[in-house]
Amino acid sequence: MALHVRQTITGGLARALSRNGALLVATFFVASVLQGAFVWVLATTYIPLGTSGAMTPANTPAPGTALPALASAGAALLGGLTGGILTLPIQVVAVRALVDDGRDHIPEQLVFRSLGWATLRLFVASLLKIAVIFVLTMLSMIAVFLAAIGVFLVLPESLQTTLVGSWYASLLLVPVFLLATLPIGVVVVVFAFVDHEIVVRDASVPSAFVRSWRVVAGNRLRLGLALVVPYGVNMAFSLLFGQLTPDATFQSPTFLASQAILSLESAVVSIVVLGITAQAWVQLTGVDGPLEAYWNASDTGSSPAPDGAATDAVE
Repeated sequence: MALHVRQTITGGLARALSRNGALLVATFFVASVLQGAFVWVLATTYIPLGTSGAMTPANTPAPGTALPALASAGAALLGGLTGGILTLPIQVVAVRALVDDGRDHIPEQLVFRSLGWATLRLFVASLLKIAVIFVLTMLSMIAVFLAAIGVFLVLPESLQTTLVGSWYASLLLVPVFLLATLPIGVVVVVFAFVDHEIVVRDASVPSAFVRSWRVVAGNRLRLGLALVVPYGVNMAFSLLFGQLTPDATFQSPTFLASQAILSLESAVVSIVVLGITAQAWVQLTGVDGPLEAYWNASDTGSSPAPDGAATDAVE
């Protein structure tokens, strides 16, 4: 089945721009702000742990002062990982609600059905996707960097001198950046439906990756075109906002305010992306709301979309 890009975008926006979509945006925003505040406090302020009157180890910061750079980075990583785990249940509910396509309320079954196991599997799948993206990005950056050096060395010496220090030399970094980030786009598109397979069809982590690969097959470019606009807006907004607020460093007082603005924009884009991917997944698999009826049919052995439906729906 061929994915219809226009229908995917319009249907995804209709799912996202609803009362449920607004509720999910607000939930994501609050969770992101709380996570950012938690990371900021954890990574910027030394808070001693121990009983009152206990001896303070030598060479430790005074309570309430900033942490050393190395300790701050480790604390930020730990805090970000912890906060990310806490937001995964919200993502489970968001995917289910957008696939179910109930516009005015979220049924209890979408929230509580196998929430613990779905969150755990989604956590493992997220770690695997991050690992794949990291490895592919590093390899592509190394390959692009070596290729750029090779091209530069074979240029005439006069052209090399002209390029070095010229204002338009930085423009050449744009295609280099796009090539280096291409693996991220490939992974995002190919495994776009891993979350849906886990939280809707109760798939295991390996099965979810395989099913997502099969469902997207033949429609990778179309799905990429449907997602390029929201991801492009997100990237452009982040870069522009970073240029407008250069003083909002990690330990500055304006950090939390800037993070709140970025969190709101990220929450909106996240729900729009989830709405578009939900619409695309429904088109390609035939699994549609209400999910309560779908799950009840699955439990009785008469599922309207068995395990092989995703494969059969793709040409």
